[in-house]
Amino acid sequence: MAPIETEIPVIDLAKLETDFNGTAQEIKDVAGNWGFLYVKNHGVDQEKIDRMFEIHDLFFNKTAQEEKESTPWNSIDNAGYDNRRNRPYRDPKTGVEKPGDPKESFVCRKESSLEHPYPPTLAKLKPEIQSFMREIHDKIAMNILKCLSVAVGLPSDYLGNLHKYDDPSFTTLRLMHYPASDGPVDHDTRLPAHTDHDVITLLFQHRIMGLQVRPPHYSGPIAEDEEWLDAPIIPGAVLINIGETLSFLSGGVMKSTWHRVVKSPRPEDWGKERFSMAYFCHATESTRLKCIEGIQGAEKREAPVSCVTGKQVETVRDWIQHRHSYRGYVLETKPPAPVAMTGITV
Repeated sequence: MAPIETEIPVIDLAKLETDFNGTAQEIKDVAGNWGFLYVKNHGVDQEKIDRMFEIHDLFFNKTAQEEKESTPWNSIDNAGYDNRRNRPYRDPKTGVEKPGDPKESFVCRKESSLEHPYPPTLAKLKPEIQSFMREIHDKIAMNILKCLSVAVGLPSDYLGNLHKYDDPSFTTLRLMHYPASDGPVDHDTRLPAHTDHDVITLLFQHRIMGLQVRPPHYSGPIAEDEEWLDAPIIPGAVLINIGETLSFLSGGVMKSTWHRVVKSPRPEDWGKERFSMAYFCHATESTRLKCIEGIQGAEKREAPVSCVTGKQVETVRDWIQHRHSYRGYVLETKPPAPVAMTGITV
């Protein structure tokens, strides 16, 4: 099979065995320029990833809607079934009513942080899901955090110590289902442009394209005529992106990049559903939201002030709860004002 072409850098983690520092520097450079990178030879068996997508199909396509809705998502716990097709919202900048995103998802929290209920179909598979979460955390997320720590001049375990799996955090695995849609892209956005508010995200795509990334030569507010890059599905590779929290903690050395989901650009994908899976890796809840001392090239920034509470955000827990509450506003509530984070209004 010919290599799949993409402008987004692809890094082989097998090189860590022979050139750790050089590979770590490569990851840091891509994180600072692109904010997105593929990693291959990451240590997680493809069979386990495929099995998780079998669970997607079982839950989203073969489970009664009533059962799925028995454990609804809420903005405080950030766990449960989230059917955005039935949850309209107001644009926080314009106040204009918008329909819910055409997707549904189920959010799994780490059991060590929150023992939330699963619907019966998934409850039987909870040990398998939790085991998968721990494995990708240990084998992929912690490896990337170690590389970034070394590359910015911190002790190798610095960022990892802020992300110990059994410590309380808002880390989640989100199983996502985009129903089938017909026709070409035609500017039909399935998930609006956004940046993630975690530290790093591990994204697993399955068969159908749709993710687009804002190229690094753009900056500032998004213009209507910008061209976005498709993020293809590379067999055996996981797509990683930098979140707002890490961009802030690193003083801007790492970049949180805008991305969105549209209809697939490939005609052979039209009329097919799309599954994807994102592991949102958050720092421990008590982590202070301030630039980490000792990072080479960092620009110190004041922690953001919430435009909802008017108070300075002090910890990762404060920031994440604010962002979840912000996302959770629906039509019958007053939309909050945006809050500044990492130089971006979100």
